[in-house]
Amino acid sequence: MPPTPTDQPDQTAAALADVPDRTCTWCKVPMEKRLVAGGRFVHYTCPKCIFQHTSLREKK
Repeated sequence: MPPTPTDQPDQTAAALADVPDRTCTWCKVPMEKRLVAGGRFVHYTCPKCIFQHTSLREKK
């Protein structure tokens, strides 16, 4: 397995910065977000009630 270069920026963190924040429908707390399916979808999870929502990521 080849070593991972450490001098390259984290693409996932940069991509997540462009993703809008979302509040939980019931708890009204900020949801955690992560990219899934190779970055095509954004998956949100509420840390309080575990409500989940997935949406298609818009292309820019």
